[in-house]
This record gives sequence, C-alpha cells and structure tokens, in this order.
Amino acid sequence: MNTISTAVFPPPLTGDVHRVATTWMGKMHFASSVNNHTIHIDKLKVHGGDDRGPRPKQLLLSAAAGCVGMELMAILEKMRIEIGSLEINVSASLSDSVPKVYKEVQFEFLVKCNIEDRIKFEKALTLTLDKYCGVIAMFRNFAIVTHEIQYVK
Repeated sequence: MNTISTAVFPPPLTGDVHRVATTWMGKMHFASSVNNHTIHIDKLKVHGGDDRGPRPKQLLLSAAAGCVGMELMAILEKMRIEIGSLEINVSASLSDSVPKVYKEVQFEFLVKCNIEDRIKFEKALTLTLDKYCGVIAMFRNFAIVTHEIQYVK
C-alpha cells in the first residue's frame, strides 16, 4: 500500500519579517547567519559540545541587554542626556520543569552620569523597559522582569 504524506504549509509571513539561517557544524555546534554576521552556538563539553559559542538561552539574555541598551541610548540622545558609561548585566533563573524556561530576569544597570541627569535617565529607562524594547515585551510573556540602577563614579 502506498501512503501519501501531505504537508500543510502556513501562509507566507508578511510585514517586518526577520530571518536567520542556521547550519549544523557537527556534534552540538551550530552556526547561525544573522544579517551577514555569524553567531556560533554550542553546548559545554560536559553536555556533548565543544564550547565553541554561547548557549541559546544566554543569547536571549544578550539580545535583551542589547535591545534595552540601543533603545535607551536612542531615548537619551533625543533627551540630550550624555552619559559617561553604561554596563548592563543580566541574570536569570530557570524553571525546574522541562522545558527549562526563564522564570525571573534581573537587569543591573551600572551608569555614569551627572547627578542632575539621574531622574531623566530613570525616565528614559522606564520608557525603554515598558514601551520600546520588543525583546523585554516578549520576556514579560514568560518571566518576571526586574531591574536596578547603580550610579558609578
């Protein structure tokens, strides 16, 4: 008896569509092409990889920090606020159940700015986190997102 398999394809994506191409490089190593940049993704050696790149969940944290940083800098520029430095540290805790997903994500902002600009900085950060950063908006669908600011000299 011959069997025929029929695949059902969804309609094509429309609007602002993002695409990446990811290729298996051996073992647990993958190379992902993103806007003509290559990101290597791999597991630790104890999990069968060769540690040739970060793990996928860590890349999510990096994407969130990058999104926040870029949106924040754009708002600060529009507000004509200059900062001396900015470091964004992100920590996240995983659920106990499988699949393991982030249940809480904490952002730490280490910023150097004039004392008189701190309130404006905090307003810009609130706008970034609550309105403009799409990655944070996605994170809020599965995790509690918190932040703290530390002003440095």
